[in-house]
Amino acid sequence: MERATKHIALELEHPAGGLKFDGDLAEGLFLAARHLTGQERLELIQRLQDSHAELEAVGR
Repeated sequence: MERATKHIALELEHPAGGLKFDGDLAEGLFLAARHLTGQERLELIQRLQDSHAELEAVGR
């Protein structure tokens, strides 16, 4: 059985340069994260790691 791809469409407006993306969820999130500050990226990484641990614990 073929798995459906997860899709995202986003538009980011930012003084240093915007972003328009319509495609794969993981790629869109990655591109959007590049517009965060270093501290914001570190906080996002921590949140993702915490969420990953929770999801693994319940078998998702």
